[in-house]
Amino acid sequence: MTREFVNIINGKPAPADNAAERAVLNPSTGETICLVADSTPDDVAAAVSAAETAFEEWSRLTPASRHKLLAKLADMLESHSEEFVELEVSNAGKPLPAYRDEEFLDVIDGIRLSAAAGRNLTANASGEYLDGVTSSFRREPIGVVGAITPWNYPLLQAIAKIIPALAVGNTMVIKPSEMTPLSTVRFVELANEILPPGVLNVVMGDGPGAGAALTGDPRVGVVSFTGSVAAGRAVAVAAAQGLRKSVMELGGNAPAVVFADADIKRVAPLLVASALFNAGQECMASARILVEESAHDALVEAMAQALKDVRVGDAAKEETTLGPLISERQLNRALGLLERRGAHTSVVTGGKRVDGPGFFLEPTLITGLQQDDELVQEEVFSPIITVQSFSSEEQALALANGTAYGLSASVWSSNAGRTTRFARDLRAGMVWINEHLLFGPDCAVNGFGESGFGVENGLMGATEFTRLKHVLASHS
Repeated sequence: MTREFVNIINGKPAPADNAAERAVLNPSTGETICLVADSTPDDVAAAVSAAETAFEEWSRLTPASRHKLLAKLADMLESHSEEFVELEVSNAGKPLPAYRDEEFLDVIDGIRLSAAAGRNLTANASGEYLDGVTSSFRREPIGVVGAITPWNYPLLQAIAKIIPALAVGNTMVIKPSEMTPLSTVRFVELANEILPPGVLNVVMGDGPGAGAALTGDPRVGVVSFTGSVAAGRAVAVAAAQGLRKSVMELGGNAPAVVFADADIKRVAPLLVASALFNAGQECMASARILVEESAHDALVEAMAQALKDVRVGDAAKEETTLGPLISERQLNRALGLLERRGAHTSVVTGGKRVDGPGFFLEPTLITGLQQDDELVQEEVFSPIITVQSFSSEEQALALANGTAYGLSASVWSSNAGRTTRFARDLRAGMVWINEHLLFGPDCAVNGFGESGFGVENGLMGATEFTRLKHVLASHS
């Protein structure tokens, strides 16, 4: 790749004031795609200044005017589809068919959905709640949004933050992951051909550098972060010190609870597909399977059979269904989890690094897990699937809720009463019944426990970027 990727500030390319450069890699090959410079605190401050200046004019546009401009971004992205698919496949290691035919379509749809958010905000009805006074309620933009996005869904997560925040009248500075910045930088570059200068800015760099400068800037009114629990804590603390709002979409460790009366032949391939989507680097992946004892062996056998159909390889190849992990570090983390597994566990299939270039791990199925095992308590974020068994509904629910996370979960049974009870009692922000990882831009996401707080996606996600004002008018 011969082109350069630089910050976009106030509508123009703005190379970082930093002589040191960082390599951006292709995880399928381990080779360098390009070099980028990390932003300095001064670069970040310049981006925030541009967004702050642009806020007054942008926030006072009518919702219809903002909608008209933002809707054009979907058409723009669609017209550059081949370029963006290539960027995500090479930089994020996403298998070509899955990204081109599924995820990228959700990205475009997400723009079209969220672009209209500013025209659909809600608040309490106006009325005379006090004698002689009429109350009315306004939802207003907060100001400059600082957005930090993860490496596993670079463009999807960027869109989930950019479009709703701008639609309701905010301006933004976004910092993509230092490992996967390319699609976001290119999107912001093209978006600035449509949007007024300063409305949308992008700075590159890592969390301790550019990220800390962004979240620590007192002019940033709300911080929207997606990433690990550890990083999220640091971001939330930085925002809280300035008494500023933060929205946190953090890790997950989704349990899939399978009862013996479920259709095992249907369940097994669906669980495998949702566990291995994006190489398991998915906060809502069905990596933690809980199955009723009488169905344990049948489910394990069916999942092992389904794993035989998985095609591991270069993400750019049409036949690939399981791509690489994002980095050598992420691969070594997964291998460490496997090395430390207890002697009471059994590897049914997989468990090894794939020979050759890139950062590939065999799809892995492990049984015999105990609740306090590291593989159960920690988010594996890799193509590792664990299986535990249970003997009663009460035990199943205790195991499912028995981690610090609460992002998503699923329950599989033909008993409608049982699935209704579990949907009520599972401590997770999203619960599927007889499915897993069904998702789209309309679907609001919010985490319980260490999976974060605040809502992302849908109209409720756009509302997070507003503040409520109560206006009281005297009749006298």
